[in-house]
Amino acid sequence: MADNLKTAVQVRIDEVSKELFWLADEIWKNPEYNFQEYQACKTAGALLERHGFTVNTPVAGLETAFEAVWDTGKPGLHIGFFAEYDGVPGMGHACGHNLMAAMAVGAGIGMQSVMEHLTGKISVFGTPAEEGGGGKVIMLEHGAFQDLDAAMIIHSANETVVNDISYSKTDVTVNFHGKKAHAATWPEEGISALDPVLQLFQYIGGMRLRWNGRGTILGVISKGGEEAILIPEHCQAKFTIRSFDRKFKKQILKEFLAACEHIAQMTTTAFDYEMDGYTYEDIRNNPVLERLLADNLKALGETVMPRRRELGIGCTDMGNVTHEIPALQSYIQVVPALRGHTPEFAAACNTEAGNQAILKGAKAMAMTALDLLGSKERCQEMRESFLEMKQQYE
Repeated sequence: MADNLKTAVQVRIDEVSKELFWLADEIWKNPEYNFQEYQACKTAGALLERHGFTVNTPVAGLETAFEAVWDTGKPGLHIGFFAEYDGVPGMGHACGHNLMAAMAVGAGIGMQSVMEHLTGKISVFGTPAEEGGGGKVIMLEHGAFQDLDAAMIIHSANETVVNDISYSKTDVTVNFHGKKAHAATWPEEGISALDPVLQLFQYIGGMRLRWNGRGTILGVISKGGEEAILIPEHCQAKFTIRSFDRKFKKQILKEFLAACEHIAQMTTTAFDYEMDGYTYEDIRNNPVLERLLADNLKALGETVMPRRRELGIGCTDMGNVTHEIPALQSYIQVVPALRGHTPEFAAACNTEAGNQAILKGAKAMAMTALDLLGSKERCQEMRESFLEMKQQYE
């Protein structure tokens, strides 16, 4: 029966392919950015509504988030497909989120066609502001995903990969406050707010050997004073603190803030700080979901590659999701060689190659959902591997 259902979802996704291509094209032609994705949210939600889904928006107080639900009314798993649709500021859909939105919608519609033979429910979530706004973090904090047993998202890329690597990152702005004075005439009357900033950068440079590649702090001086002749009374620097292990990230963040306090004391300045945006956690894909998805991608003719650092490593709010529920972010090839966040990749995400990525991504996620819904043993294995991850990395 499982193979018959997999065939059925593939057929259904092919049947609605023109609608999925249209959705991706509409989003691509009208890029919207953090929390401004009104048209993308409305367009994707309306398409699901036309196919019988119950669509709710806003979600978690976010006007550009939605949840589209298809519920069998029978107790069972709740599986979520995540859609991203925000653009890269200044670069349109250079990350291919237009394709990702269509993949998630397609997976939902494909699964809907066979849910009469199953139990539980599926949801397609529209998740805004991945490019720095932390949409999924906000949705997590408001309990939007608390009923999910598993969640999946497939990202546009230049290779098909099921595993992922991302940084746990926290961004911080630090401020030092001293006393203004004329640097040439009465320097003894001033307290330089620039001295502690410069010492802080020296501290970071000195710590790199100790961190030994496990983490890093990168920063810039955002306010270094007004004029060279004046001792600055306020200086500011911005930092991003990153590691592939969130426990280690938290450790170096704690040490960093302690160093700021000590430097302020030594220089008789005042110190304060604020977090910039939301923390994005390191991604921890569920290995059972990875294995199932890889098998389905191969069955669809994809060559699944290992995740290589050379492909580039960034941050994603999907990482936060993987720490809370069994989930994954994987990748589907649009075109080889081209890197994301480039004008060339943006152009590729509105081509026939992009359309084929939509179909394969949607089918692979739907087929993986069927693997879970059809086997209690796989579901238990997925939950156990999630708990093992929590013990290791939390």
